Amino acid sequence: MYDAIPDQALMASIRIFYQPIIRLADLRPDYVEVLARTADTNGTVNGAETVVEAMTGPERSMCLTACIMQRALDEYTARGFAAHNLCIAINLPLDAMLHPELVTRIERIRARSGLPQQNIRFELTERHPVHDLQAACTVITALRAAGYGLALDDITPNMPYLPALMDMPIRAIKLDRSVVISDHSSDHDFIRDMVAQATANGQDIIAEGIETTELRDNLRARGVTHGQGFLFSRPLPADGLQAYLAAST
Repeated sequence: MYDAIPDQALMASIRIFYQPIIRLADLRPDYVEVLARTADTNGTVNGAETVVEAMTGPERSMCLTACIMQRALDEYTARGFAAHNLCIAINLPLDAMLHPELVTRIERIRARSGLPQQNIRFELTERHPVHDLQAACTVITALRAAGYGLALDDITPNMPYLPALMDMPIRAIKLDRSVVISDHSSDHDFIRDMVAQATANGQDIIAEGIETTELRDNLRARGVTHGQGFLFSRPLPADGLQAYLAAST
């Protein structure tokens, strides 16, 4: 597996977007997920694939995650998003958690921004299977002990080691869009079971891919606490997020 430091052209091409995550109880923005995209030299913004495909090992994943985190926190502080009591969520690939300097690098970036740990959440995304659950649990516990919030991202019934991951010290789980919009009874049962377990654990449960008020209201009635999707907002650049927050106050 190729695991060298990413080239500077890729790092320079990264652009940051934000997608609001909404409390379904009052339909207010609770935090925003940071989404990394790349831009061509002509300014065309590409999808997430280029960044995702570049994360091919702990070192590359760590470098790209650090770059994305630094740029997002710079914008967060420069734009005054903290004044809206808005947390920021950053994707953290599960395989990158095994990087030996993960917590140190994250803390260094956070300290430069001046933001408290409780304003930052990490969404643990499984792009590559994690086989050393004990090592993963050690890192998750260290991040929680440092004050960061943690969520499991893209949850589906087929996610490896899901019961073990659910028992780790996380604050939220995110249901994958494929499950949220599904008409299959097995996926409805999965949502019911995840809501029950998250409620028992005191965890938020977030549904991705909400595009209709009917689906929003159905999920809220079933105990889902947060929603994300085009019904609420498409991914926004920093200027767009500022306008969105101003309109939400």
